[in-house]
Amino acid sequence: MKILYLHGYNSTNQNERTQWLSRFGKLYHPLMKYKNIPEDYKFLDKLVNKHRFDVIVASSMGGFMAFHLGNYYNIPTVLLNPALIMTMIVRPDIRPLATDTKHFICLGKYDDVIPPFTTKNILKQFQAHYLIKEYEAKHKISIEIFKDICKTSGIFNRVKSSD
Repeated sequence: MKILYLHGYNSTNQNERTQWLSRFGKLYHPLMKYKNIPEDYKFLDKLVNKHRFDVIVASSMGGFMAFHLGNYYNIPTVLLNPALIMTMIVRPDIRPLATDTKHFICLGKYDDVIPPFTTKNILKQFQAHYLIKEYEAKHKISIEIFKDICKTSGIFNRVKSSD
């Protein structure tokens, strides 16, 4: 399985999440600065086009990028508190959607960075298939909740791991 992991703004690409995800296959986890969103999106677009990932797992700002890349390339996503509000501010070169892309979206009930109602309202604008699950969490998701989210998504169930 080829997995793309996109961290959030002011976060890192080396963490417990990437260590855990690497158990499921080949993991790509570029370090993103998110200083120039259209350029960052172009970089990720080329990466996804080249590697054709099986799944994209992403958090916050990475979730914004992953949602649009997943839609275009029809790649399922697991999104943690995605910063879809950025769709209202910055429009990278977003192309037409693949209407059958599956998105598993986790929202922290107490997220004070990206309130869950904001994400839910923005999702109504898109003709995408998504399932939302809310967790007893804020914006930062613990590794335990992260593992549960990935397992609950069903995407990783067909792959053996040591955990």
